[in-house]
Amino acid sequence: MFSSQWPFVELHRSLHEHRGADAYTDLLERWPENNADEVRWIADFQQRTNDDWTVATDEDLCRLYALFRVTSTLLLRFQSGRADGTDYDGLAITLEGFQLFHEHLGFRVPHVRKYHPFFHEILSVTQTPDDDSAVQLAKCVWPCLMLGEMVFCRAGCAVVGGSTQVAKDIAETSTLYWTYRRKDRPYNDLSHGWGHNSQWRTAHRRDYRDAGGYHFNVDGRHSLNDPDCVVDDLAVDTMIELVRNRCLIRTRVDDSDLFPYDYSYTEDAEQSGEPERLHFPRFND
Repeated sequence: MFSSQWPFVELHRSLHEHRGADAYTDLLERWPENNADEVRWIADFQQRTNDDWTVATDEDLCRLYALFRVTSTLLLRFQSGRADGTDYDGLAITLEGFQLFHEHLGFRVPHVRKYHPFFHEILSVTQTPDDDSAVQLAKCVWPCLMLGEMVFCRAGCAVVGGSTQVAKDIAETSTLYWTYRRKDRPYNDLSHGWGHNSQWRTAHRRDYRDAGGYHFNVDGRHSLNDPDCVVDDLAVDTMIELVRNRCLIRTRVDDSDLFPYDYSYTEDAEQSGEPERLHFPRFND
């Protein structure tokens, strides 16, 4: 564990110990003000890395990961199920409190009109009669969080679509990778299996967008855009599906022990269309 991660690790611990009526007013509302160095570091990280992703250090990525563990803990309130093996319902927090805390840290919530896996994680699917109909947004359960052009946390959403584009029984239950804990589905994270201190030396996954398109898992060592890229025991197209969505949404394979962490993928503007211009309304707007 890096010493710089400690404020986020301590907040993570405090959240799990919290038993009050509102975690935002009890713990989170004053946390950014009381931890101004962490807020300044978030702003500095955005400024340093937005135009040159490679300047991020291992410590930067582990520090982001510690903060993402805090975010992931807060999201448990908006999930249901026992995928984590517990009856824990998550912290008492509203969507307003969730969003305000992250806005005070420097994150922004984009208004996105169309479904895209860069911004959206599929929670539930309504299958349409037309098997080939495109995936469309129906409802967002929690918001997307961005830091500059990097997506920090995708919005959890309900979608509608044809079975060849998004298969309900796969998209709702497949293993979600780059994820430490969930209530609603299986999950997998590189920190799993390590001791308490060692698990925090995990790098946060980074996805960026620019005028050229969407860049998934930019720290992956092998590019799936390389025509010579080889993926062990899995079709390259299936790995692209997994890296784009962080889970499988239409391909039927045993996904319980895959390893997508080494792969990056760029979806250029010719494939996806020019990335839309985003509007960032504040919660109280």
